[in-house]
Amino acid sequence: MGGNYVVKAAPYFPPLDIVQKNAKAMAQGAKAMAYTPPPTADGTPRPVVPCVRLGVLMEAAIPKRGTDIDPSYASKLEAVIRAFKDEDAAATTNGGEGYPYWVMEDFQNRAGCCCEQCCCCCCFAGTWSSCPETCRTSYLVNPNHPLKCFLGCNWLADLCCCLGIHTYSGDPDPWKPYAVGGEGNPALMNVGNASIRMNNTDNKWGSLITSAQVQNLVPRLYNSANNAADRAVFFEPFVAFAKFLCSLWDKYENVVAVELMNEPIIGGLPNLCITGTIWRQILSFQADVMEELDKDPSIKCPIAIANWSSTVEGESCFVSLLACAGTSTKAMQRFQAYAQQNRLLLSFHYYIPPSTSSFIEVIDLAKKNAIKLGRPPIFFSEFWEGSAQSFANYLAKAVDEGVNAVTYWQYADSDFTGQPGSYKYPESVTSLGDPVSAWGTINTPAWDAYSITVADGTFFGGDITGGGGAQMNVLELVPAEPQNVGAERRSWPTGHPTPLHKPIRRNMPEK
Repeated sequence: MGGNYVVKAAPYFPPLDIVQKNAKAMAQGAKAMAYTPPPTADGTPRPVVPCVRLGVLMEAAIPKRGTDIDPSYASKLEAVIRAFKDEDAAATTNGGEGYPYWVMEDFQNRAGCCCEQCCCCCCFAGTWSSCPETCRTSYLVNPNHPLKCFLGCNWLADLCCCLGIHTYSGDPDPWKPYAVGGEGNPALMNVGNASIRMNNTDNKWGSLITSAQVQNLVPRLYNSANNAADRAVFFEPFVAFAKFLCSLWDKYENVVAVELMNEPIIGGLPNLCITGTIWRQILSFQADVMEELDKDPSIKCPIAIANWSSTVEGESCFVSLLACAGTSTKAMQRFQAYAQQNRLLLSFHYYIPPSTSSFIEVIDLAKKNAIKLGRPPIFFSEFWEGSAQSFANYLAKAVDEGVNAVTYWQYADSDFTGQPGSYKYPESVTSLGDPVSAWGTINTPAWDAYSITVADGTFFGGDITGGGGAQMNVLELVPAEPQNVGAERRSWPTGHPTPLHKPIRRNMPEK
């Protein structure tokens, strides 16, 4: 039992003394809880082992094009792992979120016409150099390629499903700050560009993941093993990243597994032929990575896999529709082989939407899905509740229902950050309010003060893509018997647009 431990932007980890404090608190909480897990089938007692799902981002590990792991990042990551090891806390590392900007830059340089996904003569080829830049497929955001809705009609997207793109009027050229070819380090665009921030906040980032740029990019990533140029620019670096994480399993006994992807994104919209097979593509990509890992017989690390948005087949009509694409025979054979070696975990999350099932129903579906894969352990790696006690109740219920490991979203040291997440502002910002609200409204005075910290590199983390809603000191609250937990199907959060949108993890009042 434990929580996710994720800093979504630089410096990517809290200071080491904070990590050590948090590791100690989680270990003490596990010892203090009243809950005892059900015994094994033969009656053997089972202890609670505190664990974290540790977020590691490819953009941080490989900041420059190539396959070399940044030594400074590697050193910080190992220090964090050691801090949890010292307190007997296990860790599963999670890779694949936060892809480096230079991948999108390369795709953009090789982009064909705007019909690239539909036109077999130029698909992924990047040979139509005669196309004007504004007519090329968009893979990144800059003044020539403004962030745009996949529907191509912003007002319609806003009217129908709240997925319209908004821009900040305070910037004369809103897509230029921190863009490739613009101003500043492109790696900071997700925190430093005001217009991006209006579309990647807790309650708005469905606009970002359903943008034309993301929808064009995602199928390229999932199929990168099968295209020579894309393989060189993305797949091979990703495999190098996975190998680096696997090496930590060799070095540290408290590293349990490597999870290849966090909440894989839907892609291809509005091309339903591509989107309709995205479930299959996601699984095939992970199997392709595992195939590369198998070429090195020294790698024995267990691998956790997940599908679209870390859902499991059957938890909603939309998920079942995606799952109709099935799993390739090659991928299924790879997964089952790993399961036979005790090297596979099935990772899944619970959010409404995309789920329309209850908490308990989703756990049962995960068990059924695991049977197809060769009966690997199931890792309930994310869910969200509104209070620390509610988190604690659901942790106990998850274990009672048979999960092998469970981590809530998310553990963050709010005493250190002063915020409900792993992001921190100086007093010069907090005295003026939040720079960006949960609904993407820019507070100009606070934003201007915050922008200075981004420009000089003194900022800490970012309240982006669901980075809030954290609780600490949860494990000691886990009760002997789960309370106020049933098989109910909870209602969708107010204002939530569609299952394509990332779930709203919190409904907090605006400051």
